[in-house]
Amino acid sequence: MSIEVYIKIDKHIITNKKNVLLSDIAGIHCVKKDIAKAIGKIQVLCIKSDENGIYAMTFIKIVELIHRYNQELTVINEGVSDFIIEYKPSQDVSVTRGAKPKKIKLEYVKAAFVAAVSFFGAAFTIMTFNIDVSVADIFDDIYKCVMGVDKNGETTILELAYCVGLPIGITVFFNHFSRKKLTTDPTPIHVEMRNYENEIDDALIEDASREGKTIDVS
Repeated sequence: MSIEVYIKIDKHIITNKKNVLLSDIAGIHCVKKDIAKAIGKIQVLCIKSDENGIYAMTFIKIVELIHRYNQELTVINEGVSDFIIEYKPSQDVSVTRGAKPKKIKLEYVKAAFVAAVSFFGAAFTIMTFNIDVSVADIFDDIYKCVMGVDKNGETTILELAYCVGLPIGITVFFNHFSRKKLTTDPTPIHVEMRNYENEIDDALIEDASREGKTIDVS
């Protein structure tokens, strides 16, 4: 009677180990704990480079490695069919204390630059949108319809409400401006970032397949 082994591997795994074991990248379940433990010690990948690297691999390769250990096992895939192992070496613990503040300052500068570009870019987009759809003329027409007279270029409650409501609406919609969120739902930015990550992973896997760099059955 064959023994079933359940394996679940995520699409993108990050590791700092050069000798990557199956237990480092996968969730393993088997009714016989000794078999699950032994399978977890199977070497999946040996990384020789000291630089960051991305390695695409197929689940069939995992099945092949497991069957080298025991051909009687039935391997059941509960994850993806192709996945990526990203190698990121551990940070050098010998970094001097004087280098850390410089790195932190650089990160702050990068964050400030991105924030400035995003802020002024969003402001420019909003202004061009207002001009394109003639928001000022619309407010003039609304004021005349309600009050019966022209507002003659005066600032009214319409403009004030628009100026206050726009940032409040953005804050509520994106729900990403403080640690305390308004809802438990993922924010639109969060969803878009996850979609972007999935598309990047798919592209990396496809590129590796086309270039013949995918680690597959031999």
